Amino acid sequence: MAAVRHRKSSCGRSLSASSGMRIAKSHALMFQSKLLLLNAANHSYRRTRTRKDLKRVEHFRSELHRTEGALRRTGLDEIAKENGDFWLQIYADLIDCATASLDRMRSGMSSREAADRFETATDVQMLEELLAQWRSRMQLIRQRTADGGRHKV
Repeated sequence: MAAVRHRKSSCGRSLSASSGMRIAKSHALMFQSKLLLLNAANHSYRRTRTRKDLKRVEHFRSELHRTEGALRRTGLDEIAKENGDFWLQIYADLIDCATASLDRMRSGMSSREAADRFETATDVQMLEELLAQWRSRMQLIRQRTADGGRHKV
């Protein structure tokens, strides 16, 4: 069993690193999906104002938060050290998705009722904070890569 853990894949990475990369990519894709579902639920709630749609919004907010935590915990040391480019791509994909969602959320905000604007503003603030964290993380990865990768990402 120990021999399998140290065997190299065809790309030169250990098999455990490749598996970890797949897990990290899966978490990133789940986050993107939850973000899109939250946006759809928000849109539906703004149209209908029903308790059912409000519960969906609350559910997807909770799911988004949980998924974001799982994505953060995926920062496996081995993957982070060996694959800075991989993490840069993960964060870039998340930033692209969140930025597009923010643009859609902001575009119609002024025409909404006060309660809708407040709710949307809360979601916008949450996404802006996540974007700032991801951009900061990307900068840290770039700095450490420029340092020669001597530090953990």
